[in-house]
Amino acid sequence: MSTLEERRVRCPKCGKMVPALRYCIYCGTRLPQAPPAGAREVSFPSSKHAPPPPSTIKVRRPFFPGAKNEIEQLMSGITVLYERKSSLLDFFQSGEVSERVFLKLYKEYSEKLNEYLKARAAKIDELKSSLEEKRNALSNIKMQLEELEVRTKVGEIDPATYSRQAEKLRIEERGLNETLNSLNADIKALENILGDKKPGEIYELERKLRKAKSALEKMGEEGKIAQETLKFVISDVEKMIGLLDSLIRDRKEKEKKLREELETLQTRYKLSELSIEEYERRKREIQSEIAKIWE
Repeated sequence: MSTLEERRVRCPKCGKMVPALRYCIYCGTRLPQAPPAGAREVSFPSSKHAPPPPSTIKVRRPFFPGAKNEIEQLMSGITVLYERKSSLLDFFQSGEVSERVFLKLYKEYSEKLNEYLKARAAKIDELKSSLEEKRNALSNIKMQLEELEVRTKVGEIDPATYSRQAEKLRIEERGLNETLNSLNADIKALENILGDKKPGEIYELERKLRKAKSALEKMGEEGKIAQETLKFVISDVEKMIGLLDSLIRDRKEKEKKLREELETLQTRYKLSELSIEEYERRKREIQSEIAKIWE
């Protein structure tokens, strides 16, 4: 039995007893800050990795405007599992968890994450199919409205009949437009993986995983980790790093160009091309632009 015991609560959605953190590790639902009656209370040993008290936990910012709650929960769950795998790597490197327990939990989180990602991909396909269907229906209604107008102009349909039938079609058209907006919001949320994290937070998570990869490789060289475990974990970490890098690659390139611009500015100042006032002004502008990249 692990010595890393922690307070647990029952998830209000899936019903499982889980660590009393911000979100359920199984379904991603936000957890209550206080345990329900009858839940097991266990003190967490003093550690730099011990979770903060509920009052200090930072609430994850919503970043899925217009999306259904189930979509937001799915995407938040994906973020939680990325964070949990990263934290588990920290525990292992610091010697707070044995290799057997680390590998068991790491595989569990990886499998759960893969399930979430598969569910996400399936949901995107489902919503895109529905989106195409609704677009076709909307196009058909527009054609019916045009046809109805022409039939009225040529005298085939009287104005009263036109008004009645056109209003019915327009009500259906408004409903379809609302559905299309909802579908587009859900698809955008599903495509915006880790969208509840700021770009700077994603960058920091990527750097953390790169550091963990280097530490694991060193542990492998020193014989502190089985090669089978090392091979599995390194491969998985590389995939996570690849995904994170793809999400912020454009921002990295922007920062690189701005830093080159800053270096050029410093060189021009050293060569006396710029006054101190002009140099300081432009330097502040560039530094401000760099900061905005990761907001």
